[in-house]
Amino acid sequence: MSEGKTPQLSRMPFWFADATLLLTAGLLVMTAGRGLGLWEMLAVVGCVALGGWLAVLPVLKEYDVAVRLAETDHLASTMAKLRDLDVLAERIAAATGQWQAVQDRATQTAELSRGMVDRLTREAESLASVVSRTSDGEKQTMKLEVEKLRRAEGDWLQSVGRVMDHVFALHVAALKSGQPAVVEQIERFHAACRDALRRVGFVPIVASPDEPFDPRKHQVAEGPRPPEGTKIDETVAAGYLFQGQLLRPIIVKVISASGGAEPRALATGADSGPGPTEDASHTAGESTEPGTNAS
Repeated sequence: MSEGKTPQLSRMPFWFADATLLLTAGLLVMTAGRGLGLWEMLAVVGCVALGGWLAVLPVLKEYDVAVRLAETDHLASTMAKLRDLDVLAERIAAATGQWQAVQDRATQTAELSRGMVDRLTREAESLASVVSRTSDGEKQTMKLEVEKLRRAEGDWLQSVGRVMDHVFALHVAALKSGQPAVVEQIERFHAACRDALRRVGFVPIVASPDEPFDPRKHQVAEGPRPPEGTKIDETVAAGYLFQGQLLRPIIVKVISASGGAEPRALATGADSGPGPTEDASHTAGESTEPGTNAS
């Protein structure tokens, strides 16, 4: 409550009226002499009582005004607090609405995230399927290419073996001719062919005279297989190694038990049995170290 705004009641009229009543009561007592009648006593008492009441009346009025002002201030303060509560309630309602909006957006974001995860999962599965099909196709293509390369390699080995059979037969014929110039030229040609093929892993091999027969790397030109330890008379056709793998055994003639050589059935090495790729089918897995003499 603000005391500066409290209305002030003037006490002068009340004091004047109080003084008048007290003066009247005093005049009544003085004029009555020794004895006061009933009416005079009642008048004196009434004047004194009315004067006292007039003296107290301003204080009562001011107190009543102060009480009313206090109540008014309290009511105003209460109304201000109620307005603050209304503002707070509005703010709470606004915050609740915002939180609801945030929750809705979070729900939408979660749904979008789940949709993206599902879509990514489907895309990953589709990509894996495509990669698997592509990989299977590439494997099949590589398998076909490998088969083609193997067939081409087999054809190449067979062709090279036939050529080297003719070169070996030419070399044998030159040796039997007894002409040193021809032998020298054929020796150079034969050596050049062997060196060129040796660089790619194709190695012709021949057997030395009097070498023991070994069925793992030797094959007789005609007739049954001789027992192990039988001496070799001569090489009819060279054998071949390719990258350490025996393609064709050495075709030889052996010395018979009677002391002579077995009859020669092969005129040249070109027709002396299966070629390198044909013989490789029954000699696969049988590797022969190139311990024999290379022709």
